Amino acid sequence: MILPIFTLTLEPENPLRFMLPDFRSALTRQLAKFPASALPPGSAEHSIHRYPALQCKQVKGELMAIGICQGAGFLWQVTSGNSQLEAGDIPCTITSRDHEIRREVFGIDGRIHEYEFLTPWLALNQQYAKKFYDLSGKPARDAFMQDLLTRHLTTLARSLDYELPEPVTCTAKVKFLRERIDRENVIVFLGKFRTNLCIPDYLGIGQSVSQGYGTIRAIPGTGE
Repeated sequence: MILPIFTLTLEPENPLRFMLPDFRSALTRQLAKFPASALPPGSAEHSIHRYPALQCKQVKGELMAIGICQGAGFLWQVTSGNSQLEAGDIPCTITSRDHEIRREVFGIDGRIHEYEFLTPWLALNQQYAKKFYDLSGKPARDAFMQDLLTRHLTTLARSLDYELPEPVTCTAKVKFLRERIDRENVIVFLGKFRTNLCIPDYLGIGQSVSQGYGTIRAIPGTGE
């Protein structure tokens, strides 16, 4: 399957007053009101509804806006010929952009691909957190997380309306750390994994994808 994707990197005009959640919410509202007739041809032939079509997140110190399917057409259209992206109170200068809407392969293609998490993977809901804590020993926890990542990859495929021709496979090497989110201490994960699913760079896996968690990137030269 082919996913239209369009990516920008941004720099807020006033970093001290810039609030990423407000910017993200304002941009999402703009997308919701954007007329489908204004989207460039081919950008929304496959519209998505269960996966965030527009994502704004901090990745390795860079503010990125990523549009997928109808989100790609929206970003391309509103930034064409502009040096800024305006949403909310603080506009952002566009520091780099794709030259055009990219058409990226997503799906099982007969190869094994290796990825790394660029931002923490928010994997555990309350139920899974209890199961993780109750497991004793690293091998048991590693097997549990590998199975959970396989489930999350399968969920990603389904949320993009991709019909899997065979089950998703995955081997993972992740480590956990504690992070404070919304005034609560939670466990998140970083590391690498190998899978038979081809995934475009900077898509997110797991919970709170739209907030930037679980962003991945392919490790160059590892496709088999």
